[in-house]
Amino acid sequence: MPILEAQNISKIYHKAGEAIPVLNNLHIAVERGEILVLMGPSGSGKSTLLNILGTLDSDFSGSLIIDELDLSNTVDITSIRRQKLGFIFQFHHLLPEFTILENLLIPQMITENYSNVPQNVAKEMLKLIGLEERVNHYPNEISGGERQRVAVVRAMINAPSIILADEPTGNLDRDNSQKMLKLMVKLKVKYKQTFIIATHDQSILDIADRVLYLKDGKITKEI
Repeated sequence: MPILEAQNISKIYHKAGEAIPVLNNLHIAVERGEILVLMGPSGSGKSTLLNILGTLDSDFSGSLIIDELDLSNTVDITSIRRQKLGFIFQFHHLLPEFTILENLLIPQMITENYSNVPQNVAKEMLKLIGLEERVNHYPNEISGGERQRVAVVRAMINAPSIILADEPTGNLDRDNSQKMLKLMVKLKVKYKQTFIIATHDQSILDIADRVLYLKDGKITKEI
């Protein structure tokens, strides 16, 4: 059973009275523990598709099933998003007024009492990415590569079923990009996470289990 299945996904933008198709009747099934990469030129629809798969965009036609939950029959999409999904973006979006540890705990602080948040789990994950000594530092006190690694851990702190990443290495140099890719593989193996990554970065193909190429809103190739 796929952990995510999208059927007949179509998306149309309306601008100045004109209907502009962005996605055209796509079918995607993602297996548990898979790293699926979406590639294609700018305007191919990969970021739009990622937003739909991540429930950030509900203005589309078709059906979406996540972890055996049919979202067309689910009222509380926000709760599903919090419980099942984690997000990594090109920019880390760490909150500057909070320490690294506090930034990691924010996703759980939203849904639980602060006293119930397992800080030991967050500290263990920081140790896994080599930042255990940065626990009380603020984002402006660590490097850009380190901030992005923290953002990856933050996306995983609630143990979501699926991590969705939009150009996660787009703001990193080659060395930090390689560290990011190794981190994703390490976390996938340790926590059995599923990754869906939209990117232009050819180096991400090195860690992909499967690659879908998009052009003009259609899947043109799969490897």
